Amino acid sequence: MIRELIIRFDYHSGKTVKKIRELELEKRDAEDAEKINKLEDEIDLLQQDYESKLKPIALEIAFNIEAQMGKMSEDEIFDKFQVRNVKPSMISDCVYKICQQLERQPSRKSILEMMPDRFKQD
Repeated sequence: MIRELIIRFDYHSGKTVKKIRELELEKRDAEDAEKINKLEDEIDLLQQDYESKLKPIALEIAFNIEAQMGKMSEDEIFDKFQVRNVKPSMISDCVYKICQQLERQPSRKSILEMMPDRFKQD
């Protein structure tokens, strides 16, 4: 299910990612400071839009992981993930690692900002 969420999000955000890349290339080649600032503003707006659309997906992944782990014993979790003493705060790290499969990978900071407090690192 998580893989399907990532694939679907990548597909639906493809135009935004493509536009961001085009603007980043244009910014790299630009020499006029005013044009560079304008391009940076456009990139920031598109990035914010991208991350706002990613937030519900990241939350769904986090709650899905929490639900799966809630049904597993400590031994089952260790067998599957090789982790002991699992804490809810580890979920944000899992979501970050999963989101690294996206075409445009979000920063760890942006993923942490999306997570509810109980999933954030201590």
